Amino acid sequence: MTEAQPAKLRRSARKRRAAPLSLLLEPKRAIRHFLKIAMEETGASSGSFIVINPNTGVLDIEASFGITVRARSLKLQLGEGVTGWVASTGQPMRIDDVRQERKYVSISPKIHSEMAIPVERGGQILGIINLDSHEVDHFTQADQETVSALAAEAGECLSHGWEIFNLRIRDQQLNTLVRMGRSIVSQTNLDEALTGIIRNGARLMKTRVCSLMLLTPDGKELVLRASCGTRAAYQNRPHLRVDESLVGVVIKRMKPITIFDVQTDPRYHEVEMARREKLISLLSVPLIFSAQPIGVLSVYTEEPHRFSNEEIKLFQAL
Repeated sequence: MTEAQPAKLRRSARKRRAAPLSLLLEPKRAIRHFLKIAMEETGASSGSFIVINPNTGVLDIEASFGITVRARSLKLQLGEGVTGWVASTGQPMRIDDVRQERKYVSISPKIHSEMAIPVERGGQILGIINLDSHEVDHFTQADQETVSALAAEAGECLSHGWEIFNLRIRDQQLNTLVRMGRSIVSQTNLDEALTGIIRNGARLMKTRVCSLMLLTPDGKELVLRASCGTRAAYQNRPHLRVDESLVGVVIKRMKPITIFDVQTDPRYHEVEMARREKLISLLSVPLIFSAQPIGVLSVYTEEPHRFSNEEIKLFQAL
């Protein structure tokens, strides 16, 4: 190969790497696009594009080529393994022989070398491009530079793409909220109105379980008036005393509360019921009329989830 040929190949790679604008509207397709190019340019045997789950801190494989189902199901934490180290430090890592690297977590005995490059934008780690080879000493410094440049392009594309995606979702949510409000206020029967609220609440927050509890006239207890996605254990739960229950805090403070995991939080007293119902994360907001609390609206997730400020505001709006 002549000296002119590598330069020609690099120019060809840059041309192939130009991401179409349509990828801004489809972040998942963009991820596969950049991963595929990284593998083509380095001759990797397998590869994956890993993102950091903001709710759990776990590294999730968003796209992959050439790895097994078992490997795709592997869940690493920040700082764990090669990809976890890259995700936590923001530094690339190239391993000539994985058998000599203590950080390496094996996913296949065929893999002998690895390279992990962070994908970042504005100092924030968005993901990691992880490439594997069945050969020792496969990845070179030139490969690292090539994929690092590709990762920079991916970071810019994904940053804009996710922003557009979130704006579209927010627009859909607000439109849905308006339709829900019209539907709810059109009800003349209280039970039908309450049922409409909890069903729309679950749909709006994309959760299975939503419930609405109202204060008794003396203001001392909360009574379950409507719920969806729940089983008998939840529907038959006893009345909750405001001064002894976790959701009672919502009434007393007239502010939302979020619990990452009700099954492990010492403030939540109905752990067995939560386990039977598969309830994990909780968001509760107060129902307020004439500056006085009259009840609590709650949603539960089946997976650990950290509710964002936008989600809390949206649920409060409902």
